[in-house]
Amino acid sequence: MNTQPLLNEENLIDSFSKHAKTYDRYAQLQKSMAERLASLLPVPLPDNVLEIGCGTGLFTRHLLTQSVKQLVLNDIAPGMLEILNNSLTLPLNTKISSGNAERVHFEKVDLICANAVFQWFRNPQETLGKLNQALTSNGKLIFSTFGPETLIEFRQAANLLSPIDLYKKEAWARMIRDSGFAIKFCDVEIRKIFFSSTMTLLKNLQQIGAAPIRMVKTGGLRKLMRDYDARFSTAQGVYATWELYYFSLARKI
Repeated sequence: MNTQPLLNEENLIDSFSKHAKTYDRYAQLQKSMAERLASLLPVPLPDNVLEIGCGTGLFTRHLLTQSVKQLVLNDIAPGMLEILNNSLTLPLNTKISSGNAERVHFEKVDLICANAVFQWFRNPQETLGKLNQALTSNGKLIFSTFGPETLIEFRQAANLLSPIDLYKKEAWARMIRDSGFAIKFCDVEIRKIFFSSTMTLLKNLQQIGAAPIRMVKTGGLRKLMRDYDARFSTAQGVYATWELYYFSLARKI
């Protein structure tokens, strides 16, 4: 089986909005990434801060530990923003911006943050340039994203193509430089996370709106689970690999 990627903006919005209520419970990896990314935040924060792909607020919580003049929170999925509004006490100087960050026009800010978001961009090179122009002269961008080793076991077990483009660190570095940024910090982290079974792993991905189940042809899911269990099972359970990238960028002067 060699299924072509099936991902469009409408499906993405529907999937994340549908699973917004369960996202925080199952997005333990994204929560851990948010904690790591938060270590790159400047102290104190600058006056005007933008978070793109804020979701239910896993990273936003870290921003709220410091005061800012204005905080802009953006996400593509209305369902995610509804959970964020209901679960966090946001300062009065917070602005909610709904829409695709690749197309939304953002006012000038001093800092842009994005946790586990950039992998969804259709045109990352163009979007990086757009975000560069949204920053003040000394502005900074920090983000985390996923590398091509992420969930590689699924592609090996079922000959699946990734529904999104996952770029190597070198490709990101090239796009970053060509977009007018200088890399101040970069780190790569490889994690293997264990689940009791392939079904449990798939359920975890489904409950954060990122399951590859819809890429599998009808009747192929059971075979996928059997093959995955056979190839990637250990005494500790089945495992899946994640390749995580962390970047801190500054505008080139």
